Amino acid sequence: MNMVNINLKEDDLINFIWSNFKENALLEISYNRVFIPGKILFIDNQGKNITLQLKGELLNQTINIDIPSILHEIIEIRYTFKNKTTIITVVD
Repeated sequence: MNMVNINLKEDDLINFIWSNFKENALLEISYNRVFIPGKILFIDNQGKNITLQLKGELLNQTINIDIPSILHEIIEIRYTFKNKTTIITVVD
């Protein structure tokens, strides 16, 4: 599997999401002691809200993530689509 590491500033993250993320991709978000793995079901037309189908042994539900509300707490985002994983680290 091909892996790419990138560093993005908070201000650039939403534009990156809108330009690069695709539905049905695997998304793993780590922020403020929370880890959310899931499949992207929907991304709004501005890249600010993402709907995920959670993956896990006990949870298999759909959630909405409001990216601007957690932007300052995001540690890492791991995005996998078509055998390519992009690891995004948010920097100041």
